Amino acid sequence: MAAPLKREDGSLPADMRDMLTRSRLENAIKHLVGVEVLEFSSDWWDGQVHSPCLVVRGGRRHRLLRVVETGGEAVVVPFDRHHAGQWLAHRRKPTRVELGIPAPRWSDEVVVDGVEDFQRCTTPTCGALLRLGTEETCPLCGGQPSPRSAAENAAR
Repeated sequence: MAAPLKREDGSLPADMRDMLTRSRLENAIKHLVGVEVLEFSSDWWDGQVHSPCLVVRGGRRHRLLRVVETGGEAVVVPFDRHHAGQWLAHRRKPTRVELGIPAPRWSDEVVVDGVEDFQRCTTPTCGALLRLGTEETCPLCGGQPSPRSAAENAAR
């Protein structure tokens, strides 16, 4: 009797999972010339995590290499566990968050036209932009807003 395609908890049997993982790693390196697949390990410890790896022989000097998946990509790393672990740890290092993609803007945000929707502070050294029609003092320097709009200032 054949093994069920899925278990009761919804997971795949281990042998099918390993077969799919191996085929995914082999497909990732099939474009490389002269690479020979030697073995597959379903539980290789790289120093941080247990992950499946494919042991291959290839490259200019026909060395032993490992193919592992990290961050959704299959990468080729040195065969030595220590060097491979260092390389993978450097690759997994978090990046600076302020250099990422900005959060999406909400539709209720106000878009201000920089030419017609503000007025400048009258203090020559300030240059702060104040809301059009405000009579209050500048929050930066304490000066008064100019009576002209930015469009009038641009036309001067």
